[in-house]
Amino acid sequence: MRFVLIVLLLLIFPADAAVIQGKVYSWETLDILKNAVVEINTTPPQRYVAADGSYSFTVTPGIYSIKAYYMKNGKIQLEAEEIVSIDTEGEFVLDLILFPPLPQIETPVEPEFYLVDEGTNYFMYAIPFILALIVVAVVYLYKRRTVQFEGEEAEPLPEELNEVLEEIKKVGGRITQKELRKRLGYSEAKMSLIIADLERRGIIEKVKKGRGNIIFLK
Repeated sequence: MRFVLIVLLLLIFPADAAVIQGKVYSWETLDILKNAVVEINTTPPQRYVAADGSYSFTVTPGIYSIKAYYMKNGKIQLEAEEIVSIDTEGEFVLDLILFPPLPQIETPVEPEFYLVDEGTNYFMYAIPFILALIVVAVVYLYKRRTVQFEGEEAEPLPEELNEVLEEIKKVGGRITQKELRKRLGYSEAKMSLIIADLERRGIIEKVKKGRGNIIFLK
C-alpha cells in the first residue's frame, strides 16, 4: 500500500517539476487585470482563470506557449502570448501584459491577367509587392497608434507613466532604473513594466550597463 501511494505522489508531483507563476496586467493603465484566462500547452493543456490577476502552472522541463486573453461581451478585448523555456526545476515568474488584438487583415486575391501581344506588362509583376507593402504599413500604423501627427495633440498618458516622466525630467533626463524605483517607491516588477511601456511608446531609451539599466529621455 505504501508503494502505491509513493507512485501516485510521483505521478502527481514529478521530482523535476517547475512552477511558472505571475500576474496579468492591462497595457493601458498597467493595473492588474482580473478574470483573464491563462492557458499553457502542456499535455494535457492547463487553463487558469486569474480571478485576482494572478496565475500559476506546474510543468516539467520543456518549451511552452502561454496564452492569455480577456473577454467582454463574448469578444476578446485584450490578449498576449509568450514562449517560455524551462530546463530545470524551481519557481519562475512571468508577468503578462495584455494588448488589444491586431486586426485580421485579409490579403486580397490577385486578379488574373491575360497577356496580349503588346509587349511585356511589367505592372503585373509589381502588384504583389505593392499589396505586401500596404499590409505592412497598416500593421505598423496600428502598432504605432500613439504617434503624434503634426498639428494634433498627443494621446494623454496614464498617471503613473506621467509621474515617471516627471521624475526623469527633474534629474535632467538621465537616471538609473534602480534610482528611479527608489524615488517613486514602486516594486521592481511594476517599474520594469512602466519602463517597457514608455520605451514601446518611443518616449524613453533604456541602455544596459553592468547589472542595471540607464534610462534616457528622448
